[in-house]
Amino acid sequence: MVRHTTYIHTHGISYAVTRSFHIICALFALFLFWGLALNASEGVPILSMIHIVLLFLLSLAGAVYRDSWDFDTEMNTVTSTYGFAWMCKREQYAFDEVERLELTHFVRGRRENDAKPTKRKFRAMIVFSLRLTDDQLKTIEIIAEKTSGGRTESAMQAIGAVSGLPLYVDRPRDMDLNVSYKDL
Repeated sequence: MVRHTTYIHTHGISYAVTRSFHIICALFALFLFWGLALNASEGVPILSMIHIVLLFLLSLAGAVYRDSWDFDTEMNTVTSTYGFAWMCKREQYAFDEVERLELTHFVRGRRENDAKPTKRKFRAMIVFSLRLTDDQLKTIEIIAEKTSGGRTESAMQAIGAVSGLPLYVDRPRDMDLNVSYKDL
């Protein structure tokens, strides 16, 4: 799973894919490339190792994948960058265009607002997004609440503290979840 974390810079804060994800993918790609090169040098046909080639390409894609949101306090801009290596799409918004940072909750698979999550089918989800002044909503991250473990909420608070953008949370943290001893 691709995880995001905050990185504080001299010019602001960014919310990006973790460096450990890139490092693990790059190391796995190097290992697979070494295996491919060793087998190819021994005369093993590449077509017999197509599964290794596919895994190599996937791990290489993971190593060069970019997904970041940069909140630049000097230029007063929010920049979204996503894509692979140099083939990235960039969108930039001025702080004046941003109404607020939003954190909303929903239960996957249910339309009702008061739906309760269950263990298997219906999972509690978090949507971290950027609401613009023209009522556009730019989604930063959608993640299961259990997987987030409070990291998304704390990242939003850190971004709000550094950038000065207003925050909105549709409900207090974990107030309507039935947490039992088994969940811990």
